[in-house]
Amino acid sequence: MRVGDITRPCPALSFMDSLGKAAEAMRQSGCPILPVLHNGMVVGIIDEDSLLAVSLNSHRDLKVGDLMKSAIPPIHWDEPLSYAAWLMKTQNLSALPVIGPDGRLRGMVTKMDLNSALLRGLRPTRIGGMATPFGVYLTTGNHRSGVGDFALVTTGVMMALCLVTARSLTLALLYLSDAILRPIFGAHYGSGLFIPYLTGFGSPAFPYALEVLPWVEILLFFALMKLLPLTGYHGAEHQVVHAIERGEDLTPESVSQMPLEHPRCGTNLAALAILVSAALVSSFSPNIKVALLIIAFLFWRQLGMWLQRLFTVKKPKPHQLRSGLKAGEELLIRFQHQPNRFLPLIGQIWNMGFLQVFAGAWLTLWSVNQMVSAFGFPRFLF
Repeated sequence: MRVGDITRPCPALSFMDSLGKAAEAMRQSGCPILPVLHNGMVVGIIDEDSLLAVSLNSHRDLKVGDLMKSAIPPIHWDEPLSYAAWLMKTQNLSALPVIGPDGRLRGMVTKMDLNSALLRGLRPTRIGGMATPFGVYLTTGNHRSGVGDFALVTTGVMMALCLVTARSLTLALLYLSDAILRPIFGAHYGSGLFIPYLTGFGSPAFPYALEVLPWVEILLFFALMKLLPLTGYHGAEHQVVHAIERGEDLTPESVSQMPLEHPRCGTNLAALAILVSAALVSSFSPNIKVALLIIAFLFWRQLGMWLQRLFTVKKPKPHQLRSGLKAGEELLIRFQHQPNRFLPLIGQIWNMGFLQVFAGAWLTLWSVNQMVSAFGFPRFLF
């Protein structure tokens, strides 16, 4: 690793900046030393000890230029971390300005940054992930680890098959009820994922039956998901993400104590989509629909966490937890080698994994529809 890999952006000050501005900039940036620039070049520094001394003496009318010390010799961003550590130790410094090839300031590197990098403690602040039938996938957007794109595609395939099974079971129950009760449910339940095509509200005997059917499909879908090994990998993914984001060591003992649910899980977005769809397709009055939409946007996270607990995550088995730990360790190694790596937006979107999952789901649903049509049955998935 090089100094440039762990350089943190920092605010730069000028001669005429107030000490209050310098103090707040130092607090927000987390740098105990800030550079003072003139014509884009580092000409001095101001440190937290100088500000503390002035604050005790109430010299608040002074400017940064009045307290500025001679510039610490800046370090080039291509220098190794070991040299930066040696320089800080021998010069008794808590931070160093970092310059690029053009001699202009690129940021600061602090003693805390060096310690964390040299002791392999650097952590990304936010991580995303996916559970797949083949293991855990993790990403920061700019880095990725664990299973690959094919595994992500199979996640979409598995979810689509759960959708197909839920729809098929619902239709089977409907036509069975038609044969026994003759309320012509099946004839009224048309195409659309989870959304009934209503030519009326069911039979005269059961006027709102068809509005209940999408909820039956949703419950069947989640129940089928719960039966898959996928939900165990999902739990392992969440526990590893929690551990990394909280700064815990990636050991089986530590990670297994982490929560199984995560507030940024895609299940929460699914909960929002379910609530909004239910409000929009219901037969309630517009005022009630607006009220339901407001409730949806207020409580979708709570519903999502509830759905996670009941359906989409479960306690991982040992091999599933090992998959999550392996993905987490790989991600940390890659992040620690290039913590400031930045991909173009398209690369970050691809690394999120949603496109691969969507592709797998779409191909599966399209294939099922083609087979259903080939046998002369109506298309019932799109």
